[in-house]
Amino acid sequence: MFTERALSPPEPKSGRPELVRLLHRIQALTFELRELRRHAEPQPELHAKERELERLRLRFAAVARRAATDDLGNAA
Repeated sequence: MFTERALSPPEPKSGRPELVRLLHRIQALTFELRELRRHAEPQPELHAKERELERLRLRFAAVARRAATDDLGNAA
């Protein structure tokens, strides 16, 4: 019996697909923040998006470091 997991191709160890996904989300969130900041009042949504952007930046940096090393921990 095949499961969905068994049928999907394995994700490359490089992490590049995750980097691309994170980068697109960071770009979209940056645009959303720019739009929210145009309104002078502080908004709870603005603060939540700022926290999410910071979390995504940290995640992107961690994935990028992991992608920059090979399986033995050597720089790529």
